[in-house]
Amino acid sequence: MIKRIAALTLLFLAIVAWALTGHSNYHSPLTVEVKHGKSGQSDYSVFYKNTAKIDFEIKRPDKNDTTVLLCIPAAFTTLDKYDVDGLYICKGSIGKSKRVNHHLGGGIKIMNGECTIFGTNDGKLITDSLIDAIVAAKGSFFQQICMIDSGKAAHFKPNELTYRRGIAIFNNGKTAIIESTSPIDLSTFASDAVSFGVIYLLYTDMGAWDEGWYRNPKNGDIVVLGYSKSQTDKQSNWVVFRK
Repeated sequence: MIKRIAALTLLFLAIVAWALTGHSNYHSPLTVEVKHGKSGQSDYSVFYKNTAKIDFEIKRPDKNDTTVLLCIPAAFTTLDKYDVDGLYICKGSIGKSKRVNHHLGGGIKIMNGECTIFGTNDGKLITDSLIDAIVAAKGSFFQQICMIDSGKAAHFKPNELTYRRGIAIFNNGKTAIIESTSPIDLSTFASDAVSFGVIYLLYTDMGAWDEGWYRNPKNGDIVVLGYSKSQTDKQSNWVVFRK
């Protein structure tokens, strides 16, 4: 009897320790963490996908849809037609422009709720065979700036300080959205992300197009993201996490 009580006590203490260290949230579809950047120029909000599914959409997600846990602008939006900038594929359908933007060096492939980020050599690696494979699998794809590829941060010329956001894949396989809480340049964003263990990072639209939102994992309330939000009505595409 004494051995049984001791075993039950140890089991109880293990469960308490497991909960206190945050492991009880491991299977939560979305968790939020704040990280301090190595540069000292910004903290970062990190939204982990966990068991949620990532997707790309060209119709504005509805905040009343409780399956949507997070929603942010994805590819750039063109200023002339307010369309998705560059080649994109949404759930197996190729965008109407069908044009590769050779000024954007990265891309993201989304299949079955998971994503792959890769450098495109300024669009040269976006081949017909790649497009055909994504379409056949009813997957999604869009172009953006590749910030980190295989753990190596890209080099950027000096640029303006503004809030930054991107889709990250960590060295432990986790996928997340990372957002700076202070204005920084692209190089700082990339180098700080590398220090967090990010091995792939794709930029997402910010500035006037930065409005997004997420569902607070604790109470389900909508929390608005973004600082400018002045061109929200002209956003053309979104990345979402769905449970």
